[in-house]
Amino acid sequence: MPYRLHSYFYNYQFIILRWRFICIATPCLFFILSFLFSCTPQKVNQTSSDRLYQKNNNTLNAKYTVYHVNDSLSQLFYEISNEILLYKKEEASNDFYSQVKLLVKVSTEDNLTLIIDTVAIVIKDKQNDAVIKMLTGDFLFKLKQGYNYYFDINVIDEHKKAIYTSNLYANKTTIHSRQNFLITNAANDIISAPYNKMGDAVYLQSFRNQKNSYQVDYFKSNFKLALPPFSMVQMSHFSYKPDSTFFVYLIDGKIELTLPQKGFFHLLTNNETKDGVTFFVYESSYPKIKNAEQMVLATRYIMAKKEFEFCLQASDKKLAIDDFWLDIGGSSERAKELIKKYYGRVMEANKLFTSFQEGWKTDRGMIYIVFGAPNKVTKRKDGEIWTYGEGTNSSSIVFSFIKVINPFSDNDYYLERNETYKDSWYQAVDMWRQGRIYLDN
Repeated sequence: MPYRLHSYFYNYQFIILRWRFICIATPCLFFILSFLFSCTPQKVNQTSSDRLYQKNNNTLNAKYTVYHVNDSLSQLFYEISNEILLYKKEEASNDFYSQVKLLVKVSTEDNLTLIIDTVAIVIKDKQNDAVIKMLTGDFLFKLKQGYNYYFDINVIDEHKKAIYTSNLYANKTTIHSRQNFLITNAANDIISAPYNKMGDAVYLQSFRNQKNSYQVDYFKSNFKLALPPFSMVQMSHFSYKPDSTFFVYLIDGKIELTLPQKGFFHLLTNNETKDGVTFFVYESSYPKIKNAEQMVLATRYIMAKKEFEFCLQASDKKLAIDDFWLDIGGSSERAKELIKKYYGRVMEANKLFTSFQEGWKTDRGMIYIVFGAPNKVTKRKDGEIWTYGEGTNSSSIVFSFIKVINPFSDNDYYLERNETYKDSWYQAVDMWRQGRIYLDN
C-alpha cells in the first residue's frame, strides 16, 4: 500500500479545579437548559493562534503525552521545565516560589470550539538552589472510543505574566496507534519526544493491545529535503518495504525495544493497516546542529547550487561554511548573528516538525526556517494555515499545509505548492543573502 510521507510530584504544591456540566432540577433552570440544548451548535473545525510557533512561546520546555487507558478513559501526562519560570519571595517567608497555571481544554476534532472537558491546576514550586527540574503530573479524561480529540493547552506563568500555548491531537478511533501504549525509558520516565537517539532502549506497555509478540520493521531514513514552495514537481509515493525485520516479545507486561541505528523503527500492531508505534532515531546531538556537514546541508534553502556543492565537497567544510556566512554577513559579528538565528530556526524546526525525517527537511520546517514563525496559525481538522502579515491584507503570504494520514506519524504535513509563491520565496532568500534576517520573531 503506498503512503504519502512528506502522578509524579516533586516538592511543589498543586490545586486542582475541574469544571463539568451540572444539571440542577429547578423548573426555571430546566426550561433554560432545554431551550439551549434544543439549538444544535454550529460545528467549527478550526481554531487560530497568534503565538503557537512564535519564538517566545517555544522558550518554555514543556512536553505532553496522551495515553488511552481503556475505551472510556485517557490520561494526559505533562512535563514542564522550571528553567525560565519566575520565582518570587513570598510574604513572611525567605523562600522563593514559582506559580504557574496549567489550563487544558478538550474538544472533538470535528468541532474544535465545543469544549467537552476542562482542567485547571495551579502549581507552586519552591526554588532549590536554582536546580533545573521538570514539574510533572497527569490527568484522567473521560474520552469515548471512536473519536479524535483536540487538546488546547496553556501554561501561564503568573509571576511573569506570560502565556505558553501548545496543542495536540488524540486518536481514539483504533487500539493500534501509538497513544494506546505507555512508553518509558529504563528509569521509568515517560518518553514524550517524537525522536530518539542511537542506542536508546524503550519500554512499551498497554492495557488495550497485549499481543505476545510484535514485528518491528526498520527503514533507513534518507528522504530528500523539501522543494521550494513554488516547485510543481510531483511528489513520490512511499512503498512499505522495510530494509530489515525482527520481533520483540511481551515479557512481564512490557515490551523492550533497543534502537541501535539511525532511521526509523515501526512496531507493527496491525498487519492490514500497517498501524503501529514508530521510533525515529537521529544523532546524539539532535535536535541541535553540531558539525559542519550538518550546517552545510541545512543551509541548502538559501544557497545557490554551486555554493552548496562547493561547501559539501570542501576538504574543510567548517572553513567553507564560515566563509559563506562571512561573505553574506559582511563582518564576523554580523555573520555570528546570522548563524545564531538561522541554525536556531533549524533546531526549533527539528523540535516542532520532526516525523520520519528531520524537522528542518519537512515542508513546514522549510517555511519556518526561511520565513520565520507565522503571525497566525489556523489549525484545522485536515491541516494548518500559516499567515504572514494581517489576514485581510492583500500583501499577506498564506501557506496551506495538508495533514497526511499514515501509520508512522501524526505530525506529517505537506505544503500545497503554487507558482505564485516564487516572488515571496526569492524575496525572503534574498534578504538572508543580504545579511538580513527575514521576520526576526
